Amino acid sequence: MNRRSFFIDAFRETLRNTIKGLDGVRETFCEVGDSFQQAMDGTSMASGGFFDSYEMSYSLTLAYPREMFEQMARNHGIPYEGVETIEIAKELHKRGVI
Repeated sequence: MNRRSFFIDAFRETLRNTIKGLDGVRETFCEVGDSFQQAMDGTSMASGGFFDSYEMSYSLTLAYPREMFEQMARNHGIPYEGVETIEIAKELHKRGVI
C-alpha cells in the first residue's frame, strides 16, 4: 500500500467513525426530545399550579406591566376592567395568546 492510499483509507475510516458517532448523538437527541415531549404532554401552566398564586406566576404576572395584559386582552375581546391581572393572564393562556 502506498502512502497516498494509506492516508485516504485512514481518512475514510475516520469519516465512517465520525458519522457513526453522529448517528449515536442523533439517536440520543431524539430520545431526549421524546422524553421531554412526554413530560410536557402531562404538564401545562394551568394544571401545573402556575396560576395558583401571584408568587407562582411571578415571572409572567408581576414581571410585566398590567397595561401589556390589558392591551392583549383588548385585542382578543377579553374583559379586563376590574379583573385581576392573574385572571387576565389565565384567560390569555387558555386562548393560546400567551
